[in-house]
Amino acid sequence: MLDSLVLTGNVGNNNANPLDVLGAPDSKFLAMGGPGAYVLLDMGVTPIVNGSGPDLEIREQGTAAGGVDEQYRVLISDSTDPASFVLVGTGTAFSLLDIAGTGLSSARYVRIEDLSTATSNSTTPGSDIESVTSLHASGSGSLPPVTGLSYTLTGNGVRLTWTRMTGSGVTGYNIRKSTDGLRFDSNASWTATDLESAFLDTQTSQSHVGDVWYAVSVQYTGGESALQVVHVPSGKLTLHDQIVHLGDSSTPTWEQPSPSSNKLTLTFNLPEVPRGPTVKLNFQLFDVDYSKNRLVINGHGPRSLPVQSDVSWLGMSLIVESGQFLQGTNTIEIYSRDSSGGNAVNSLDDFQIGKIELTRMNP
Repeated sequence: MLDSLVLTGNVGNNNANPLDVLGAPDSKFLAMGGPGAYVLLDMGVTPIVNGSGPDLEIREQGTAAGGVDEQYRVLISDSTDPASFVLVGTGTAFSLLDIAGTGLSSARYVRIEDLSTATSNSTTPGSDIESVTSLHASGSGSLPPVTGLSYTLTGNGVRLTWTRMTGSGVTGYNIRKSTDGLRFDSNASWTATDLESAFLDTQTSQSHVGDVWYAVSVQYTGGESALQVVHVPSGKLTLHDQIVHLGDSSTPTWEQPSPSSNKLTLTFNLPEVPRGPTVKLNFQLFDVDYSKNRLVINGHGPRSLPVQSDVSWLGMSLIVESGQFLQGTNTIEIYSRDSSGGNAVNSLDDFQIGKIELTRMNP
């Protein structure tokens, strides 16, 4: 601890000791007091190191202590010069922060500034900072975190597994879920006993919409370990939700009467290659007469778009190998073609397509 300014709020501060921020999570916390308050920490032999994923964990007690989750600002530096500190970001409750955007590969000093006015009239005013942990520094933290954390997608939900901790002092595990991988509730979403090494979240199916992150920590008699996080990518991604008329003629009774082009290009990002051997491309199709309309994925193919010759909307699917997709930027091109698969002028198939989705099929 190098420096601090702790405020009293409107009715006094019963948790005004800055030293309560130091050490592993132990339910002791500093109530900073509100905007204008700050605490400056020297991380010493466990500096903040830029590694893979988040680098810094900050715990603001909030609802875990019967209060509210409150916001704070985090800055870092390798010098105590106030002008040298660089903003990492803001946090609320339990937050994981990545220092990659600061330009620093490591930092010895952490400055936390209170932003909260939500509890000014309580005896624990402002953000309630319990601990600050470097997630990549050697020897960081006094309570060992969980190891071997992984996930499996099943027909019943997302199954988490980890290596069961042995030794005295382990009382169980806390499990939290987040939709951004950076902010987790101060209260655990679920708990597991010290004899368990797995958990099944039945609320999230294998075709869930939107990425989710799970954090597992070890609960000890003397406190809680840092969070270990696993990312579960979305099982379904909407690639295009508008109606498009492909072809070269005009059909006045259609919802999209004028052909926008003979080609539709979709560009999207995937955080990782889809799991399992195959995925499914889902479409809503209207009046697809020919079997030679092309679909090209990342330059591979072409494949044939399913035929749906009714003048009405019908859901259709195409099974595709997961290996056709890339981590990062992907492109799907859909072409209108004539009956022989060519692009003869005034002979292209006119059809409508909409609500294009990529869905995971297998765990």
